Amino acid sequence: MTAYGTQQPRPAEPLHRRFLAALAACVAVALALAAPWSAAVAAPGETLATAKSEDYFLYTHNGSTYWIGPIGYDSAGGRYYCIEQTRPTSLRVNAVSPLPDSPQNRRIAALLRKYQHVHNSDYTQTALAIIVHDAFDDTTGSAGWGANRETLRQYPRLFERVDELLAEAPQLVPETMTAELEYDPVTRTGNVRLHIRNGNGGTVAGVPFTLTIDGPARFGNGSTTVTGTSGDYTTVITWHATGDGPVTVTGSATVPSIDRIISTQDMVTLGGGHMQAIDEVTIPVRYSFNPTITTRTSPKSIDTGAPVTDDVQVSALSGSGAWPRGAQIHARGWYFGGLPIHALGERYVPNAHAAAPEFLEQLARAGYEPCAFAEATFDSSGQTVHVQGMREPGSDEPYLAEHGGFGTWVWAIERERQSSDVRALLTGDVITPFMEPTETHAVRAPLTVASRVVESTVQPGAQIADVIHVSGFPDEHGDWAGSDEHGIDTDAPFAQVRVWWADSAYEPADAQEPEEDDHHTLIGTWEYEAVNGEIHVGAGAPDAYGEPVEILAERPGWYVFVWEFAGDGRVQAATSSYADPQERVRVQMEPVPQSVPEATPEPERKPEAEAPRSQAPALAATGVSNAWPITLGLLTLLAAVILVIRHKRELEDGD
Repeated sequence: MTAYGTQQPRPAEPLHRRFLAALAACVAVALALAAPWSAAVAAPGETLATAKSEDYFLYTHNGSTYWIGPIGYDSAGGRYYCIEQTRPTSLRVNAVSPLPDSPQNRRIAALLRKYQHVHNSDYTQTALAIIVHDAFDDTTGSAGWGANRETLRQYPRLFERVDELLAEAPQLVPETMTAELEYDPVTRTGNVRLHIRNGNGGTVAGVPFTLTIDGPARFGNGSTTVTGTSGDYTTVITWHATGDGPVTVTGSATVPSIDRIISTQDMVTLGGGHMQAIDEVTIPVRYSFNPTITTRTSPKSIDTGAPVTDDVQVSALSGSGAWPRGAQIHARGWYFGGLPIHALGERYVPNAHAAAPEFLEQLARAGYEPCAFAEATFDSSGQTVHVQGMREPGSDEPYLAEHGGFGTWVWAIERERQSSDVRALLTGDVITPFMEPTETHAVRAPLTVASRVVESTVQPGAQIADVIHVSGFPDEHGDWAGSDEHGIDTDAPFAQVRVWWADSAYEPADAQEPEEDDHHTLIGTWEYEAVNGEIHVGAGAPDAYGEPVEILAERPGWYVFVWEFAGDGRVQAATSSYADPQERVRVQMEPVPQSVPEATPEPERKPEAEAPRSQAPALAATGVSNAWPITLGLLTLLAAVILVIRHKRELEDGD
């Protein structure tokens, strides 16, 4: 441009009074974090400062000297470029009018933005002025822009720089602006990834943006709104959840714009930008943490006197909130023992938002008091801890099952007993129900057995019998069908009575029953109801099926009764001792008493003539011999003589 718009050469006039209009072309915008968009257009009535020689290029057209580059600067240092080659300028801003948003204007504005404060060492400012004139200057004639442009053609380096800037412009203009929401449920924090891309998919830096987060969340600055400028890479803005629910991010970005300055010679400069919405994005957020507790007692039946144990698992299941990073969860357990059958059907579920102490009070009102206690700590989801019940909270004295019946555990994660970080995430106590099937087991009662055979000694062929006294069975034993839900077996309805025979030389001395062999025989096995009371075995008394039982002692030896109950889900196994002397019968032959035969009287005989004494009497060839009576008489006589002699000596000794 010429000073005051004149076409005549006036070398004596200072250069600051000569102005050259510049051409604008289509450019794209770019924003940088290090140099945020800060366009501040001069206000109406403001007079611009004259451009410095370091920002323009001098040339001669039609005998006049011109410069091409920015015409002046506003108070913020923004460059202004003239667009009416034939008009003089006063550098006074009369009015400001934003130009419409268009791809061409965005590209020009993007170039003006990037090179706003670059000097003309590589002809950048001159090239920008040419681009602006090309876009907006419509003056004609020998003094118009077209004629001046032809004159500038003698400087090819200027137009090489123009071509370079026009090629760069599309890379600086944002075409798509989207936001992506990320959420880490472990840390309860998230990111907004802001993608501002040009037409080729590349990241555009330097674009100002504003984001708003709606829902239970805040940005890293603690606010629901954040502003910034895009960088050379994807822009990431952190946020954190504050509750449960959907989180939505909306926003807008400022795309570059150009303002037209109304003056004696109109000018253009970088505008304040046009707002463009960023696509809205929403994700669900779970902030609170409501872990689940699962337990499994094993085995499902224990004996009285055994420790009570439990396998406890705490997990963060889907939908309950992720396990907080580095968090430790503390849980307490209460064991209830000696429970009757009807308790299996009295399942208590804690009310919503109930605290553990309140639930324990509810159970106490129903008659259920804990008898053992346990604690466990968990530091990861799915961790299982094996615990043993103690007599008192916090003590080291194990609790041993004292009563038959059923036992169950109740576990709780109490909010007030957690660390502050975990407490902030918990909405309340987490409590397991009372009589939860997986937490319930049976405690098997012991049995007491005493018996006595009716007769301890009999002869072969006699009937033998036994009376057995049993106690310890539950009153309704034999009628309960078990519980598939709780995993506890049905009652075993019968006990067995076995009778053994053992050879007389094998008197029972071992509590264990023998194996059958040549000296031991199992006589028979009979079943009787597995209930408390007195059982009669043998002598025609009926068994469990109503059949009379008769047991004969057929041969000498030992007959032993053994009562056995194999055990079931509620009652321990029990067997009477094979060596119990009260449980056996001795069978033996009684000795036959030895009797003395009566003397047979001799028949009367007629007197015979005396035989000569020297001749011995003849003995009968048959009949009864007289030798035994004679011998007996002589022995009696001898004994009498001995007694008389002994008595006489005693008298003499006495004198």
